[in-house]
Amino acid sequence: MFWFLFFVFNITIKMGALSPEGSSYMTIANKMKDEFEKITGGKAKIVWYGGGVMGDEPEMVRKIKMGQLNGGGFTGYGLGAIEKSIRTLELPGLFEDYEEFYYVWEKMQDEFKSRFREKGFELLAYFPIGKVYVFSNKPISKLDDFSGVKLWVWAGDPLAAEVAQVLKGYAQLINLSIADVLTGLQTGMVNAFYNLPYGALALQWSKHVKYMLDYPVNIAAGGVVISTKTLEKLSPEHKKALHDITEKYFKTASRSLIEENDKAAEEFKKQGIKFISPDKNSPDFKKILEAFAKVHEKFKGEFYTPDLYQSIVKLRDEYRTLVKSKDKK
Repeated sequence: MFWFLFFVFNITIKMGALSPEGSSYMTIANKMKDEFEKITGGKAKIVWYGGGVMGDEPEMVRKIKMGQLNGGGFTGYGLGAIEKSIRTLELPGLFEDYEEFYYVWEKMQDEFKSRFREKGFELLAYFPIGKVYVFSNKPISKLDDFSGVKLWVWAGDPLAAEVAQVLKGYAQLINLSIADVLTGLQTGMVNAFYNLPYGALALQWSKHVKYMLDYPVNIAAGGVVISTKTLEKLSPEHKKALHDITEKYFKTASRSLIEENDKAAEEFKKQGIKFISPDKNSPDFKKILEAFAKVHEKFKGEFYTPDLYQSIVKLRDEYRTLVKSKDKK
């Protein structure tokens, strides 16, 4: 009996992440860990394994399900490996800015957290990490400009695969893991890619391109999860502390990542990368929006129900109406 109580109230939570030690993400994650341990008096501890030492994101999800890990920090790709519908919020062209994202998430978070819980996971935090842009060695401002482009596509990412299919008639699609992209750019196997500005800079991909399409494909998001089995081993007080602390610190992480992306974009200008701004009123730009709409349509059924999608779009449009009414005053 005493052994059982010791097991319940003395627990080490093992968390994985792709972000390397020393990054702002891991710095904040470790601060979150320290505060949680302080509040629990050391009865519940968190250990972060950064730098992908626990494998890529699908591998980390598998390890959590097997009990080799207890949770982790994920991009939308990894979160989608747990619950596909969360990728709805990363659809291309869905949100124009972070405020729209925040508004929809505030209204829809209970729905998504319930879906994760049904899969045996608790979604402790979910947040934007930046806007994704297309980088290339030729100026791109419309679909026809993708002709002759060798575009990297993240192998295994279903959202990327669907977006790529829309471009299939224009660009040559090159499926590679993230680890192989730099070599692909160096050898000329790839001459275009999509990424967050900070990611393109940190991975040194930006050294091999000349242009950036100055219109975000989508807003990328990330999150922190823990297995429900692990969460249930915590006392009610420690559960609440874990929720509150994770949300607090990863809101800070979100702001830091967005700021890093903004700084990276400024660095691109110093590197000589030219920003290509599309004409949003042109027929060519409307073709891009039509391409985005095709991706939305393809995801219905397999990734989300029409009702879920309509709820998100309705809330987004509701926010846009609110903003417009305020602007008129």
